[in-house]
Amino acid sequence: MRRLPWSLSWSLLCLACAPTQRQTPDAGAPEATPQRLAVNIVHTYPHDPAAFTQGLQFHQGQLYESTGEKGDLRRISLEQAAPLWKESLPDVFPEGLASDGERLYQLTWQDETLYVWNGTPPAREKQVAYAGEGWGLCYWRGQLVRSDGTSTLRFHDPKDFHVKSQVRVTLQGVPQEMLNELECAEDGVYANVWHSNSILKIDYATGRVLAVIDASALARAVRGRVHSYEAVLNGIALEPGTGRLFLTGKLWPDLFEVTLVGPAATP
Repeated sequence: MRRLPWSLSWSLLCLACAPTQRQTPDAGAPEATPQRLAVNIVHTYPHDPAAFTQGLQFHQGQLYESTGEKGDLRRISLEQAAPLWKESLPDVFPEGLASDGERLYQLTWQDETLYVWNGTPPAREKQVAYAGEGWGLCYWRGQLVRSDGTSTLRFHDPKDFHVKSQVRVTLQGVPQEMLNELECAEDGVYANVWHSNSILKIDYATGRVLAVIDASALARAVRGRVHSYEAVLNGIALEPGTGRLFLTGKLWPDLFEVTLVGPAATP
């Protein structure tokens, strides 16, 4: 995926590194302090250590993954690391993945192309052009929510992918950049912060961060078994019907089922 200069990477390790935004007299009341949570590992499953995970998504009772670089769309399981099915996409850089229950939608990074998949196994039904970069994608109440590495989330019409609205993500007034993989849930949209161990829970309507989730326990669990600077947390999937939460990372050998506990210790 995107290669981050060493001089910039340290600023992403901690949300407190974001610059302070000055409040004007008419800025209104400050945002509420977000909840601080941490992940608790329930179970560890095998994951393909060669998978450059960009999107993780349950679809029609199966778990799918979008992988980047010379990537693919693949169906995976909790029983084995090797994919059960995959279709390679060597000419683009695949990114985020979403499901509306009938179709899968897959972003590309800088190719400005959305792939729409249908059927079992999934076949490419069509592709749609859009402007800008594609990072994360999820589906919520008839809309596709897209991140592009900035602090903006865009809400798209699934039919033609035109932008219907957008919202700026802020943490107590400070814009939050590097929003990556997304997962839409009833209580908010969950977003990986690229090159960090943090996941943000964001209010759909206001963009305000409702919770900051510390997932550093997962990075510790794979320490010594990943050897790339790009092997970072990325991949969020909620299982419909059960509410089970799964997290993984790029080039990680493990996929984790987790619960959220709190409050997390403040650094």
